[in-house]
Amino acid sequence: MSSLNLGLVLAWRVAAALPSDAPPTGEEQIQRWIQTAKLQHPQALAARADLEAAQAETQSAKAWMPPSTQVQYQSDGRVDLSVSQMIPWPGKVDKQMGIRGAKVEMTRADSAEQLRKMSLAIREAAWMEWMAYEKIKVSVEQETLAVRLADAVRRTQAQGMSTASESWLAQAKGHQARLETERLRAEARSATAMRESWTGLDNPLVALKAEPPQWKDSLLMLAATHRPDIESMSKEALIQQAMSEAMKVNLRPDIMVGAMVMRMETGMPGWGVMAGLTLPFVPWARGMATGEAAGAHSRSRSSQSRAAAMNRMAQAEIADHSAKAKSAWTTLVELESSVVPGQDRALADARSRYAQGREMLTMIFSMQDMVRMTAMEAVMRRTEYELERARLLAAAGLESWEQVGK
Repeated sequence: MSSLNLGLVLAWRVAAALPSDAPPTGEEQIQRWIQTAKLQHPQALAARADLEAAQAETQSAKAWMPPSTQVQYQSDGRVDLSVSQMIPWPGKVDKQMGIRGAKVEMTRADSAEQLRKMSLAIREAAWMEWMAYEKIKVSVEQETLAVRLADAVRRTQAQGMSTASESWLAQAKGHQARLETERLRAEARSATAMRESWTGLDNPLVALKAEPPQWKDSLLMLAATHRPDIESMSKEALIQQAMSEAMKVNLRPDIMVGAMVMRMETGMPGWGVMAGLTLPFVPWARGMATGEAAGAHSRSRSSQSRAAAMNRMAQAEIADHSAKAKSAWTTLVELESSVVPGQDRALADARSRYAQGREMLTMIFSMQDMVRMTAMEAVMRRTEYELERARLLAAAGLESWEQVGK
């Protein structure tokens, strides 16, 4: 079964199997978006229409040239009516069918490639939206801390333990945090619009705990050999080879048959038959077929070489995205396991010391900024990891990690 048809079958099955009472989360949520888009998105509908058009056009390869008819009236009263039909030499129609069949398979691969790119775009849009909303959470948390700190500074100022400049600085920090949150909300609205352009109206992605990198590059590289764009280029080579064979067959003659009826000048009826052959193999005509055949054969070799080059590029993409994903995972684990918790504890301790008059306000602000940047870094590293995983999956030509090794 082709990758396009398999994807459509999976789309129907997944859409029917997913429960409607519990909203999906994580990978399940993304899979639902992808399968729904395959059934409803205009890009997927266009891909299916392209395939249907290519399949419909195969009928033209079976057709012969239309017959021709002619009526001739002469000054002596004679009237001629003739009908003729060009009959292709046996085997020519079959060669044309072979070309059309190869074009259908190439179109099938092209349509599957459009779906592959669409799946990647949905994954990327989903994780970019998730990152935008996670940044808002970090910013809101920092804004809340800034407001609490400003309130604490005002209270200590009333007790003569803080200066007016420190109170103003604390309020300015709170105002700055609110502006940053509003900016991030605008980014989130933009990210949501991008994701909904693929999935329609729906809630943002609910991400679960990140899965560690357990894939094997060798299995992904093996799967990439069947990637739709590589398959399309291979089918292009088959088309050119089929065209080369068809041009060679064109050196064989076509048969012309015809019949005529006439009315003689005496009024008596008459009739006649005709048969003829085209002569494409004569020296001054055969160059048309042989030249086209040689050109198509060379284009076939060119397409085969381009397919091999694309396969090498796919292998390089897999190695690149795999390395980037593992690097992002290593950084993410370190941030979440030690750096972020350690900074949170240090900030809480510093705030406690400030309340006791044993820490400077500027140090609190510096530590809050560091905590915010580290939290943002953790969000971005998680996003980078998921994006590289999505690109890695697309580079292998797969739709889900369950397909690896199958």
